[in-house]
Amino acid sequence: MSKKLRKNIIIAVGIAIAIFLIYFLYRDYRPEINLLFHPNSHTKVDLMRLIRQHDVRDSLFLLGLIAVLNAIPGFSNSVFCVLAGMCYGPWLGFIINWFGNILGNCVVAALIDKIDFSHKFKKNKILNFLMRQKHPGIGMTLGFMIPFIPSVLVNYTAVRLQVPKNRYLVMVVIGMFPMSFIYAFGGDAIFAGDTKKIITTLIVIAILLVLSLLLVKLAMKRHSEKNAT
Repeated sequence: MSKKLRKNIIIAVGIAIAIFLIYFLYRDYRPEINLLFHPNSHTKVDLMRLIRQHDVRDSLFLLGLIAVLNAIPGFSNSVFCVLAGMCYGPWLGFIINWFGNILGNCVVAALIDKIDFSHKFKKNKILNFLMRQKHPGIGMTLGFMIPFIPSVLVNYTAVRLQVPKNRYLVMVVIGMFPMSFIYAFGGDAIFAGDTKKIITTLIVIAILLVLSLLLVKLAMKRHSEKNAT
């Protein structure tokens, strides 16, 4: 089996698993969804009671979905990370997000050598920037922290630089910490209707967006300088 075919099969399996998990989550959250579509004077109170009653099974479904969506290139798990904070509060929601994101990245890193990547992917400016860092461990950790940088680029860098497994795990654990908490914190703030916390969350996400844009700009500058020489 060619690496390209294997890549397509793995992505298809990942999407199928995601659909499967979304279905079960939809089934378990149907009362809340119906309540949102048919609001009444007690909607907020009833939602708080229903959402916070979900059991361990739903938290595992949510964790698995976050991991799968993290692992599939081009997909985002941010909505479900926010949902974790809404349903389980900031701390348990953070744990679900954190472990899900760590697991998703570890799966990607384990599959890197088994699938084929296009020439365009290998020439990506951010990828080349990460590969040529003086301190690649710091660069990759920051790459994991910024949600607007595809994690597959960081994982590909780690595999190609042959980062030891224990060191890679430390980078993922640290790198996935900020956004896992921010999304859970934001989800809980939305659920509670806490405007100050919501604004704080949006400001932090905006800062990370600016940092990612600066990183892309720096990567393009380094790429231009290399071509000039």
